Amino acid sequence: MSVTLVRDCPHCGAEKVAMRPIGQAPVGPNKTTAAFSCNRCNEVLCVSFMHPPKGAGWITSTNTGDFDAVARASNSTVICEYPEKEALEAPESISDAVRRAFVQGLDNARRGHTDAAASMFRKAIDVATRELDPSTAGKLLAARINLLASNGKLTEDLKDWAHLIRLDGNQGAHDDEELTHAEIDQLKDFTRLFLIYTFTLPAQVLARKLAAQP
Repeated sequence: MSVTLVRDCPHCGAEKVAMRPIGQAPVGPNKTTAAFSCNRCNEVLCVSFMHPPKGAGWITSTNTGDFDAVARASNSTVICEYPEKEALEAPESISDAVRRAFVQGLDNARRGHTDAAASMFRKAIDVATRELDPSTAGKLLAARINLLASNGKLTEDLKDWAHLIRLDGNQGAHDDEELTHAEIDQLKDFTRLFLIYTFTLPAQVLARKLAAQP
């Protein structure tokens, strides 16, 4: 058994997952890049590290243990890892409640929990539409979306996006058939765009108007 890397996988989102070495290449007399494969999704994470001139090639079957411990014992230092774990970012100018639901949707989508992701994206739209017009908060989401559109709060395209997110969110919460990763990626993009058009862009326009005033 050779050196094992323990990291959060930037591909599938698994936390502190063991990764097995699949190869290494010397970049110079003091630098090596090693490739590891996630034991959950099999995707690859590369680690570049600096080491003493005689320290290259220590990731072998005769040198076992945790990568970081072996690196310290051999006076090696990790200088970069790639790909980096994607930051979970929400659109600007949205409330904490909407942000929390959207980021939880992103996190579940990255982990492959498609049903949970769909439900959280739907929740983000649910909370966002209540904030767009608090007087509609007591209505069901479908009726609220239509009312916001009829009152000029949503364009026809935004209304269609909101209904799509609502329906896919319902499917994730109630149907036996799981949404595909492609459907979740589309749902994520639609939710992000909905929030940008309804909150981020209006806030930017207002800020520009205020800045232009004498």
